Parts: sequence; structure tokens; C-alpha cells
Amino acid sequence: MRLKSLEIKGFKSFGDKITINFDEGVTAIVGPNGCGKSNVVDSIRWVLGEQSTKMLRSEKMENIIFNGTRTRKPSNLAEVSLTFDNTKNILPTEYTTVTITRKLYRSGESEYRLNDVQCRLKDITDLFLDTGIGPDSYSIIELKMIEEILNNKENSRRALFEEAAGVSKYKIRKKQTLNKLKDTDADLSRVEDVLFEIEKNLKTLESQAKKTERYYKLKEQYKELSTQLASFRIQGLKESMEKLDQQEESHNDERSRYNTDIDQFEAKIQEEKLENLNKEKNLSFQQKETNEYVSKIRQYENEKKIKNERLNFLQEKERRLSADLEIDRRSVENIEEDLSRLNNSRKIEAEMFSQIENDLGYLKEEVDKLRSDHQACKAGLDQAQQALQENQNIIYKNEKEIEIVRIQKEGLEQEIARNTTETNLRKEELYEFDQEIEKLESQSAVKHKALEELTGFEEQLKQDIENAEASIEELKKVSAQEHRKIDAKQNEFNLTKSLVESLEGFPESIKFLKKNNEWSKNAPLLSDILFCQEDYRIAIENYLESYLNYYVVETYQEATAGIQLLGKSAKGKANFFVLEALKNIQAEGSGTTDTNLTPALEVINVDYKYQRLAHYLLGNVFVIDADEDNQISRTLEGDTVVLAKSGKFNKTRVSLSGGSVGLFEGKRIGRAKNLEVLEKEIREIHTNLDKYNEQLDKLQSRLQQLKQSTRQQELAALRDEINKVNTELISYKTRQDQYNTFISNSSVRREDIERKIEEYNLNLEAMVPELEKANLQKESLSENVMEIQDRFSELNESLSEKSARYNQKNIEFHQQQNKVNTIEKEAEYKNNNLKTLNERIHINTAEFEAAQSGIREIVSNSDTNDDELIGMYDQKERMEKATQEAEQEYYKSRGLISELEEQLRLVRHKKEQAEQLFTATKEKKTELRMEMTSLK
Repeated sequence: MRLKSLEIKGFKSFGDKITINFDEGVTAIVGPNGCGKSNVVDSIRWVLGEQSTKMLRSEKMENIIFNGTRTRKPSNLAEVSLTFDNTKNILPTEYTTVTITRKLYRSGESEYRLNDVQCRLKDITDLFLDTGIGPDSYSIIELKMIEEILNNKENSRRALFEEAAGVSKYKIRKKQTLNKLKDTDADLSRVEDVLFEIEKNLKTLESQAKKTERYYKLKEQYKELSTQLASFRIQGLKESMEKLDQQEESHNDERSRYNTDIDQFEAKIQEEKLENLNKEKNLSFQQKETNEYVSKIRQYENEKKIKNERLNFLQEKERRLSADLEIDRRSVENIEEDLSRLNNSRKIEAEMFSQIENDLGYLKEEVDKLRSDHQACKAGLDQAQQALQENQNIIYKNEKEIEIVRIQKEGLEQEIARNTTETNLRKEELYEFDQEIEKLESQSAVKHKALEELTGFEEQLKQDIENAEASIEELKKVSAQEHRKIDAKQNEFNLTKSLVESLEGFPESIKFLKKNNEWSKNAPLLSDILFCQEDYRIAIENYLESYLNYYVVETYQEATAGIQLLGKSAKGKANFFVLEALKNIQAEGSGTTDTNLTPALEVINVDYKYQRLAHYLLGNVFVIDADEDNQISRTLEGDTVVLAKSGKFNKTRVSLSGGSVGLFEGKRIGRAKNLEVLEKEIREIHTNLDKYNEQLDKLQSRLQQLKQSTRQQELAALRDEINKVNTELISYKTRQDQYNTFISNSSVRREDIERKIEEYNLNLEAMVPELEKANLQKESLSENVMEIQDRFSELNESLSEKSARYNQKNIEFHQQQNKVNTIEKEAEYKNNNLKTLNERIHINTAEFEAAQSGIREIVSNSDTNDDELIGMYDQKERMEKATQEAEQEYYKSRGLISELEEQLRLVRHKKEQAEQLFTATKEKKTELRMEMTSLK
């Protein structure tokens, strides 16, 4: 079986689907830290069924789903598939290629698939069982697991060996089988508990049946009394109905009266509202006229105010324009003087600029010529220096190669000496290793023998402990069963004793005689002197049902005394069997030739003095085991009576009775005898419990001694010593192999070094002449570079001097040029200001003249006579007075309407109350009718 491929999609860091093919020769997956190598191991462990999130290096299972990046959404599914080549049929399946798949959705759902068919995790686990492949098998080993295996932490090395040896498969199956057996034992114990509870509930059900019968009797009495009560209540309801009819008529009359009053009030309110509407229109007209006249007065006042404000504005504007014109005229005179001065300066500076420009041109020609000579000399110097540098590089390279060869030669010579010394030391140490290995092997053999002895002792001790625990568990189960038996018997004993003492199921007369001191209490009942086998109790009890309440007395005097006592106390009747009247009856056993019939006398047990009575009652009675029709219809002779063992029928020669068997039949006969038997059984069970407890104490003491005698610590210490010896032995053997390998490699290495030293000597002989030739060429090149460098220095000094003079003159040229440009710009600025001031003077002069014209016009048109305004105010007061009178009449009318509406509201409220009373009366009548209907 070979792993073919691994497919991963949406698992941890694998957002896209990837496929890793394990072809022939692929032994490892390599890559830098953080590339996902550990996630590949986790995916293999996960698809094989790993359920622990800790082993998957995660806090919860949903975290293994790809969680997305800044530019990519999270995935909703994690899916991993493993494909195996099964051509050798190692896996128990007919497929040559087996693919297992595990999926986990972000919603929490998961599934396993085997060759794309949905399956269970158990199917995959069983498939790979005993193959060494699994989430916790030796096929997947992490770094931390290597340390655990070496340290044998939590017995991990044993689990590894068991997996490799194929033992773990049987241990898993054994564990599963034991778990199933434990579950089955628990189910059986539960069944016994249920049966015990059912037996305990039978008595409760019998009591509930009696309560049910009493309930039905009380229910019938309740029905009769309810009918009588209903007839009385119907009569009372009819009287209440007549009273409600009278109340309904009075409430209806009151409603009609209130309706008439409401109509009258509404008509009067309507008339007042019409009159109020006319007054409101008159008031609105008066208010409109007054508001219009007031607006006219305000408009007149606003026009006059606007004219005054315009006059003030024009006067202020006249003063401001006069001041601005004076300032602008003075500024024009100043600017004209400045322009005359700037024109004179510009002529002088222009002549100086022309002279500096001519000098700068001459200097520039000289500097350009020196720079061309300087560049040519510099190119020659660079070429010579480059040739010298190349020669120096060649010399440096040759010297470096020669020095490297010499160093390598010296290193090889030192290595030969060091290798020879180490070889001699390793040979000496090998002899010591051989002695140590022999010594450790002998110690290991001794310790392994001691380990085998201790292991055998522990295995035997473990087996003894398991046997003791099994015996204790078995005793506990038996003791629990005995406890349940004794509880059941004790409950049955208490119930039977209670029935015997309270005479449950017997008539009142029987209970009276039993408790009366004037009559013999020693006289038993027939049901108490008989004791019957359990299987035949129902049959015998059904047959003797009419006689079980009979007292058994010695003489007629005792029976007569009981009858007289009952008659005197009016406690009913009682029946008696008189033993002296049965003296002539022979107490002999019954016989029959039919093998299917069992005489009733053989299945009962009575004291000797009651045997004649038993023969009298059951002498001709036989019991048959079967209930089939052919047995029921058989022909009987004489007075023979046949009883079914199950109690389903009783048959005589001329009659047949039977039917279903009640749940509590067979519980009355032999109660007193049954008490003695139950008491005896309880004592026996107590005796058995004491024996079991004694055995249990001994076994537990033995188990404690066995657990204390364990030698696990000694065994663990011995194993640690063996591990240390084995580790040391492996270490010595490893070093021995390493030393032997080193010695064998040393001789080969010595020959290689000697051959390389010879090659280095030949290389040195060829390199030394080339180095001498390069040194001679270096001297010639150095002299040429010195000559060119002297000439370049002279040119450089001349160029620096001329360049400095040229730069100084150039600075003067630019300074003079800037000065001329500044004068021209200042003159231009002054001309612009002069033009702007002239334009502003022209505009302000025009505005000044317009303002003077406006002032003259306003002054000429002003009216100082306010008589018209005073007359308008008098007319306004008269109109406001008329408006106030109309307003008073309107609000007076509205107050009258409000009073009428309030009276109407009160009348309507009384009407609503009358209607509520009328409705309540009708609802009460409806309830009474429904109650009368239900009672009928």
C-alpha cells in the first residue's frame, strides 16, 4: 500500500485547491518557515479522523477552515482527500485505489466519504486498523513525539510497538466488546428493578380499584341531588326575570324623555349659532376697514422717513467725495515728480550696463579656450591612470592567487599532521570502547533477566487482583439481589400481616367477633387454617370462596354464643364450621384413575385436627392443569368437581362456571400460614446476607493486601536503568562506528591532500615570472602619469584664475541688469498709478455734482405741513371704537352658545347612563335565560 496523492482545499492556509502527488522517489516536502509544511501534516492527521483540536494546533474545530485575507473572502468549507494504491490488497476492500475524504462546513456539519460514498468515521477507522495508518499511529510523528517516545512518556513506546506488531487491533476490539457487555449487564439490572417496581405497585392498584368503585357510587348520588337543586334554582330565576322586565320598561321610558330634551337643546343652539355667525361677519368687516386705514397711515409715515434718510445720505456722500478729490489731486502731483527723477536714473544705468556687457564677452572667449585645453589634458591623464590601474589589478590578482595557493598548501600540510594525530588518538579510544561495550552488554543481560522476573510477578499480581475484583463484584450483585428479595418479602409480610390484623375483605360481622372479648378469639377462619401451594391457590380459593368467611369452632355452644352476640349487637350474620359434628367423617385421601387430575387434598396443607373438615370440603375435588375445551367438556361421575389450575373454570356433573381471572385472586387463602412462611424465609435471607458480607470483607481485605504488594516502583526504576544502559550502549556503538569510519576515511584523505600539494607547487612555479613582468610595466606607466599630471596642474591653475575673473564680471553684469529692470518696473508702476488716479478723479467729480443736484431737489420738494396726518389719526380712533363694540356683542353671543352646549352635554351623559342600565338589564336577562336553559 502506497500513498499516491493528497488534495487540500480550504484547510488552514490553503485557500485554493492544491494536489500533492507522491510519485516514485518523493520522500519529503521541504520549504522555508511559514510556508505550510506543518499544515500538510495536520491535514493528513485530520482526514484520518483526528478529533482533538489541540493536536491540530487550534482552539476550536471551525478555526481550521480558511479564514480569508484582506483581498479574499473566508471559505465556507474545509476538505481534505487522501488516495492510496491498494494493488497489494493490504486494505480489506476490493478496490485497487482507495480515496478517503473529510469535509467540514462553517455551519458545523461534517461528513466522511470513502471512494466518494458517504460513510462513518468508524468505517474508516476499521478500514485502516492494523495498517499502521491513523491519527495517533506511528505513521504520523511530530517533533515533540520523538522526545516522548525516547522518554517513554505515558508508556508511548509500548503503544508504538503494539501498533507496529498488530496487537492494538485486538485490544481495541476487546475494549469495544467489554463495553457492550457492561451495557448489557446494566440493562439486565434495570429489568430486575422494573419487575420489582411492578410487584410493589400491584397493591397500590388494588387500593385504587376500590376507590374507583366508591367514586362511581358517589357520582350517581351527586347526579340525583344536582337535578333537585336545578329545579329550585329555575324557580328563583323566573322570579328574577319578572323583576328585570319591569326595570327594562322604566329604563326605556327614561331614554325616550332624554332624547326629547336633547332635540330641544340642539334646535336652540342652532338658532344662536346663526345669529352669532352674522355678528362674526360684522366684526370681521369692521376689523378689515380699521386695518386698511392703519396701513395707509403707516405708509405715509414710511415715505416721509425715507426722504429724510436719503437727504442725510446725499449730504454725507458730498462731504466724503470732496475729501477724496483733494487727496487724489495731491497724489497726482507727487507721482509726476517721481517719474521725472526715474527717467534721468534710467539713462545713466543703461550706459554702465553696456560697458560691463562688452568686458564680459572678452573674458568668456579666454575661459572657453582654457577649458578646451584642460579637457584634452584631463582625458590623457584619465587614460594613463586607467592603464596604470589595470596593471595594478593584474599585479594584485597575481599576488592574491599566489598567496591563496601558499595558504592552501600550508593548510593541507597542517591537515595531514592533524589527521595523523587524530587517527592515532581514535585507535587508542576504540580499544576502550570495545571494553565498555562488552561491560554494558553484560549489565543489560542481567537487568533484562531481572525485568522479566518482575514483569511475571506483576502480571500474576494483576491477574490475582482482577480475580479478586471479579469475585467482589459477583458477591455485591448477589448481595444486591438478596437485599431486593428481602425487601420484597418484608413488604409482602407487612401487607399480609396488615390484612390479617384488619381482616381486609371480610364482612363486618367477622371483624366484630374477632375483636370482641366476650367471644373466643382463638377460633380461626377457614382461610387461615388452609395453606395451599402457590400454583393452585387461585383454583382452591375460587372454589371455597363462599366458605372462606366461616369460623371454625370446636362445639355448637361456641357457635351459638357468637350468633347471640351478633344478634344482640345488630352486627349482621356469621357462619361456623363445628368440628364435633365432623367426627364421623373419615379423613382419607381421594383417589382417581385419571392421571390428568390431581386431588385437591394433595395440594393443601392443614393441621391434623382440621383434616376431617378439609376432607369434607375437598374430598371430591380434583385439579386439572390444562384449560383446553376437550378437558372442560369431559364427563364426570357422581359428585366429582374439577377445577382448572389457572382458576378459569369450576365443573360439576350438572354445572360449569368460569371466566377471566382477577388480578388479586388467590390472595386470601392461607394468610396466617403465609405469615409464618414469609418470616422463616426472611430469617434465611438475613442469614445468607451475613455470610455474603463476611465473604465480601475477606475478599476486600485480600484485594487491599494484593494492591499493597505491587512492585511497580521497583519495576519502573529497573526499566529506567535498562533504558539508561541501552542508551549508553547505543552511544558507545555509534561512536565506535564513527571512529572506524573516520580511520578508514583518513588514509584516503591523506592521499588526496598529497596530490593537491603537488598541484599547488606546479601552479606557483608558473605564477612568479608573470608577477615580475607586471611589476616592470608598472614603473613605466607611473612615470608617464606623473608627467601628464604636472601639465594638468598648470592648466588647472590658469583656468581657475580666468574663471574667477569671469565669474566676478558676470555677477556685476547681472547686478547692473537687475538695477535697470527695477527702475523700468518702478516707472511703469508710477504710470499705472497716475492713470488710475486720473480716472478716479473724473468719476468722483461726476458723483459729487450728482449728489449736490439731489440735495437741492429733496429740499425743494419737502412739505412741512402735518395737518393731514393729524386728521388721519382722529379717523383711526373712531374706527377702533366701533370695532370694540362689535367684538363685545360677538363674544357675548359665544358665551350663551357655550352654556347651552354644556347643558346639552349633561343631558347626553344622563342618557348614556340610562342606556347603560338598559343594556345591563338586557344582558342580565340573557344570562338568566342561558342559565335556565342549561339547568333544564
